[in-house]
Amino acid sequence: WRVELGTGDMTCAAKLSALILSLVSVTQASVLTFQVEPRTMDCVYEVVDQGKTFNMDFEVARGGLLDIKVKIFSPRGDVIIDKMTFFNQEDDKRLEEEGHISFIALASGEHKICFDNTMSRWTAKVVSMLIPTVSTKGHENIAKLEHLGPVVDSIIKIADNLDAVTRTQHHMAIRERAHQDVQLSTNSRVHWMAAFESCILIGMSVFQLYYIRQWLSTKGPRRRRV
Repeated sequence: WRVELGTGDMTCAAKLSALILSLVSVTQASVLTFQVEPRTMDCVYEVVDQGKTFNMDFEVARGGLLDIKVKIFSPRGDVIIDKMTFFNQEDDKRLEEEGHISFIALASGEHKICFDNTMSRWTAKVVSMLIPTVSTKGHENIAKLEHLGPVVDSIIKIADNLDAVTRTQHHMAIRERAHQDVQLSTNSRVHWMAAFESCILIGMSVFQLYYIRQWLSTKGPRRRRV
């Protein structure tokens, strides 16, 4: 949405409508979930203008130790971020900090975001990433509506809170999926252990019956001899 505010005569209701429409465009976000195979590196591309702040939240939902290396390259090929991330922690706050990336673009163009799983030999990693589409120009135009006063500030705060809620929902969905995988894996292990325990009990019972029969068969003739 592109709304030019602060020009011409507009009623308060019309200005509020334009303000809400512009904030709706500000709080949009894109979510992408994909699987990175072992010994491979998958990349996505995002266009960022020079001087703009790029924000991204990601998390490894499944696979091994929930670890992966993230690399971000500028349009010139320079490495902006290169770090190893681990999501096998219980602290939700640390998980959010581990998966949050923010930087200011030094050049306009396509930035390459790569998830490197070459260190894994057998395990694929499922990565879910959230990239909010933030329009700082929309915020600047909104700030020019001085006659609306605190209404502008309140709606901007609501837009920021909606963006925070989106990130939290994305994080909670990943956590729910990870916990479900752990539960299913634990349930499967319990079933296999129960089957193994049953086999051991049956084997012990058969061995005891066989041993008792052998013991009785060897004791019987000795009693008759005495």
